[in-house]
Parts: sequence; structure tokens; C-alpha cells
Amino acid sequence: MSEQQFQILVNGTLTEGVQLEHVKQNVATLFKTSVDKVAPMFSGRKLAVKKGLDKQTALKYKAAINNAGLAATVIAMADETTTNITLAATGSTIDYTPAAAPANIDTSDLVMDAAGATLVEPSTIPEPDIDTHQISIGSVGEDVMQYEAIPDADINTDNLSMAEVGEDIMTYEKVISADIDTRHLKLDSIT
Repeated sequence: MSEQQFQILVNGTLTEGVQLEHVKQNVATLFKTSVDKVAPMFSGRKLAVKKGLDKQTALKYKAAINNAGLAATVIAMADETTTNITLAATGSTIDYTPAAAPANIDTSDLVMDAAGATLVEPSTIPEPDIDTHQISIGSVGEDVMQYEAIPDADINTDNLSMAEVGEDIMTYEKVISADIDTRHLKLDSIT
């Protein structure tokens, strides 16, 4: 049996305290390529950047990528015998899942009633004791609300008058101008 192989995955997550553009440059330098070529590593999707490594080598790559500022993970690769996928012929069975083992459930004390049988006897809910003697029902269309009459407001409008449209109704008082001698005042500049 061959030795287990590993791969390095990245998804664009940065290590703490680093700037994206700086990390892109570091990763490009690490892989001896341009920043444009490493752009897919920062897409947010999982991407395998190195495959078929032994565990020790995979851990070294992971450490180097992490030091460049990009978070990387190491995962074991699937065994070659399980990754050999072929297409099945038309009409053939492609589900080779073995049948599930029967469940070990004891049903010996269970009984099946005939169709329509009542399985649970309903319990009677006691009728609520609500006193309704003071409630009555009016005839159809009858207004059952009791409205109190609102007394007319006693407002005297004898002293009010209306001005002509456009007439100025305000009373203006003359503003007295202050006689202040400001010749002896000196203003300092505000800083």
C-alpha cells in the first residue's frame, strides 16, 4: 500500500493583521509567479494549490503560505482506488449501497385496532361559567350604543371681525434705535 498523500487548500482567507495587496505580492513571490496568476487563490472558493505531498512536505508548504499571510489547510487526499469514477451503462444499477440492517425494535406489545376505531377517548371540557344576565341583544339594525349628547360650546364671537382679503391686520410698534458710542471700543482678533 502506498503512503497517504496530502494537498494544500486555500480560500482567500488572510491571516490576522495583514493587508490584501501585500499578501498577494508575498504569495506571488513564494510561487515564483505574477500577482495576476495567484488571484484565483483569493476568490473565496476552495482551491488546491499543491497536491500529492507527503505529510511533512505538506506541513512545510502550509507554514510557508501562512507566513506569506494567506491561511492554508492540509487535508488528506482520497485513495486512488476510491476516486476511479466511470460512467454506468444505460439501465444499469449505479447505487451499490448495501441494504440497511433490519432495526432491532420490539413490537410484540403493540396491537393494531380496526380501521375507524377510537384510539384515545376524548375527555369532556367543562363548560365555562360566564355570567351573561346583564347582556342583551338588540334587533337587527338597532343601534345598541348609548351616546351622551355633547352640549353646544358657549363661545362669544361678538367682538371678532373679519378684515378684507389682503389687508394687513398686524399692529406694528416702532423700534427705537439705541444710541451707543462705539468709538472707544477695541476689538481683539479671535484666534
